[in-house]
Amino acid sequence: MSSNEARDAGRGVFFIAGAKAYFMIAGAAITFVLPSIFDEAVFGAYLVIAGAASLVNNVMVTGTIQAVSRFTAQARDRTRAIQAAGYRMHLVMGLPIAVLFAVLSPWVAAFFQDSSKIESLRLAALIVGGYAFYAVFVGTANGMRAFHKQAGLDVIMATLRAAGIIGLAVLGFGVYGAIGGWVAATGAILVISTFVVGVPQRGATERYPIKPMLSFFASVAFYLLLLNLIMLQDTFLLKRLTGTMFLDAGLDANTAAILSDAQVGYYGGAQAIARLSYQAIIAATFVIFPLISRSTFQRESETTKLYISTTMRYSLMLAMAFAVVFVANPYEILDLPFKAEYPLNAAKALVALALGYVAFSLFAIVGTILNGAGRTTDAIISAAVTVVAAVVGNWLLIPRFDPGPDVLFACAAVTGGAMLLGAVVGGALMYRALGAFIPVLTVVRVILAAGVAIAVARVIPFHTPLMTLIEAGAVGVIYLIVLIASREITRADVRAVLNLRQRGGGGETP
Repeated sequence: MSSNEARDAGRGVFFIAGAKAYFMIAGAAITFVLPSIFDEAVFGAYLVIAGAASLVNNVMVTGTIQAVSRFTAQARDRTRAIQAAGYRMHLVMGLPIAVLFAVLSPWVAAFFQDSSKIESLRLAALIVGGYAFYAVFVGTANGMRAFHKQAGLDVIMATLRAAGIIGLAVLGFGVYGAIGGWVAATGAILVISTFVVGVPQRGATERYPIKPMLSFFASVAFYLLLLNLIMLQDTFLLKRLTGTMFLDAGLDANTAAILSDAQVGYYGGAQAIARLSYQAIIAATFVIFPLISRSTFQRESETTKLYISTTMRYSLMLAMAFAVVFVANPYEILDLPFKAEYPLNAAKALVALALGYVAFSLFAIVGTILNGAGRTTDAIISAAVTVVAAVVGNWLLIPRFDPGPDVLFACAAVTGGAMLLGAVVGGALMYRALGAFIPVLTVVRVILAAGVAIAVARVIPFHTPLMTLIEAGAVGVIYLIVLIASREITRADVRAVLNLRQRGGGGETP
């Protein structure tokens, strides 16, 4: 790689990382703002519809971007032909899947035991179809190394989506309006993308076959589906099984649907906070881990093992930094962005989910490494084990608890436990294949630091919003101090972080 290409790659990493961070912040804003507009039942209804759409949508988007980017990068002189092939691919795959999503809406609503969801699910099918074609634009920009365009589209889409969802919710259009705002944002970004990335000129490009692209998409789609199921199965099962409880209690279908939506709404508040650690890891991996590995390790021997252990080590420390703050005072943390009913119902669930998403962060990194190393089967096995454990566990345990704090905690505990199991299984498979995982001493020291920080916070709790924020910062500082005192964080780590900017120009695209 030439020095100019390396510099462009380094800049691209920062462009994309910044855009991903913005996208996640905008997504979090939706989740934190909607509960102030909707009551917990309407918010829960939105989460059910958005989750069902995202389960399909996330697979379509990620798979398409990877496929189009991969083939474009391999043959940049055929960029427009590959872009056209991406559109044709979704004429035979994306559109039919979107239509199928709409057709199956009554059956999906029947699974949730809530016929009021049918029309919103049908509307959400437009998001699935629109995002499939939007992903072709993003994949084309990535393959062309036009990272500033890719980042710009991500930022624009995140802004339009947040504005559309929140705007129509504020205007009183309810769940249907919020989904409609998302649909409008999808249509707008498709138009904008044609100007930012451009479109193939009819007859001006050779015809590129779609079969290789479809084959590659299929190779990653199953893993992506399992990955998203891990994050969404608890929402779906909580909706389904608490709805059954209310129906069995003799309530009419409409009342049962509203009450089960409220359970999902409370749980969704805890999910939104717990997922911040995972979102931070995903954004940070675009910049921190590749550059730190380059700045720390200069020797070629054992590079892969060193990269893996360092990546996993930093992932665990960063993810746990969020979790200790949430676990220390879950009630007060939930009380900051949400109404009083949320902490009353979901504080215990937040504890389990916060720790679970630390494990899920590690699981996601392991999956990325395994897939990148060509160990796709291992990645799928670890994801499948996690999904089965979560679904079976929740299906058996949720009906054993009454709706309210106990059932939410049970759901969170099962999900968090399954995520931990997945991280362990994935880590074991990675160690067998590549010879590295998380250093044992790192795990011990991080657990020690987390325990000390949480214990101090529990001894001196604060209850006002300002003091909660101050304590959150103090918990983080204590966690950091213990890591330094235990020599988990060393001067070499500090130097590596300080050198990030200097070495950014030479970074590689992850």
